[in-house]
Amino acid sequence: MRIVSIEPTPSPNSMKINLDESLPQSETYNYTKDGDISSFPSWARQLFDINGVKGIYHVLDFLALERHPKVSWEDILPEVRDALGSDEGLQGEASREEPEESFGEVQVFIQKFRNIPMQIKLQDGETETRVALPERFTNAAMKASEASENMIMERKWEEDASRYGDAEEVGRQVQEEISASYDEERLARLVELAFRNETEKQESPVTLSTLDDSDWRIRYQALDQMHPTLEDLPVLHKALHDEKASIRRLATAYLGMIEDEEVLPYLYEALFDKTVTVRRTAGDCISDIGSTDAIPHMIKSLKDPSKIVRWRAAMYLYEVGDETALPALQEAKDDPEFEVRLQIRMAIERIEGGHAAEGSVWYQMTQATKTKENK
Repeated sequence: MRIVSIEPTPSPNSMKINLDESLPQSETYNYTKDGDISSFPSWARQLFDINGVKGIYHVLDFLALERHPKVSWEDILPEVRDALGSDEGLQGEASREEPEESFGEVQVFIQKFRNIPMQIKLQDGETETRVALPERFTNAAMKASEASENMIMERKWEEDASRYGDAEEVGRQVQEEISASYDEERLARLVELAFRNETEKQESPVTLSTLDDSDWRIRYQALDQMHPTLEDLPVLHKALHDEKASIRRLATAYLGMIEDEEVLPYLYEALFDKTVTVRRTAGDCISDIGSTDAIPHMIKSLKDPSKIVRWRAAMYLYEVGDETALPALQEAKDDPEFEVRLQIRMAIERIEGGHAAEGSVWYQMTQATKTKENK
């Protein structure tokens, strides 16, 4: 089994390794660092000997290789090529001596009991951090626990949107947002609903005047309970210009949730917000919509000061870009960051080759899994 080519995926912490052999469509294998490595195939054991390799998903004719975000691909991939064998040269990239700064993607999970937040969990690579909420959350959960025969079994972790940056700072930000959204009155209401085993309903629609409140916590709480539709575009547009970054990020995420090309002009504004998390969220939303109308705007993001925004722009152009993007891609092909540079060059290769992107590795993996389940 040898490497045919190596491609980026929609996550900077995963790389697609294309192979010269293929598994039957009904077979998929998932290997993790905490599994029984002695039972893995010899090639998988070799890959786990490489510093930074965290997981391997083997399906069809490729591997999805997951890394620890603090270990550079420039250090990992040459060893992967040595282990599996390859004739490709990663487009002439040389290995660095010093590890680069992490992309800073932090996964966020909120533990809840009957919709009452209890604590925050952050995952940054292999590091897991728990963040406590103010005492009123614990008190509310304990009161609501009387409505359950087994509170511990009912608790569940809900995944929130990923954030970018230092995990400690992300934890403070998420804690601040949850504290703002759940005041004493709302928690008391949730306790009452817990005894009736009912879910919370939005108290009242969010209006333009709601966002005029001088207290950002009231503005955030109102927005946090919104179920956005196209009718809410004026409110979301106003929220995009709020002084609080948390509100601008949430408004941007809501625009993406609407999943309609009508939101694109608003996402273009968010794409040039002063806060990197807002810009990256806008890039994700634009990519999810997948409209070619966004090409000129994502081209501009190739010059963003943040590498995670440039990477998202390059990934979008790989997915849907056309010949109009080539001059900007050629200009940016020597980006100082390896992941960005590799993604840009993949976009150039696809567009110059005149073929459409095959879809993300995650889509291919999902399709393979569905095939297996239908057998």
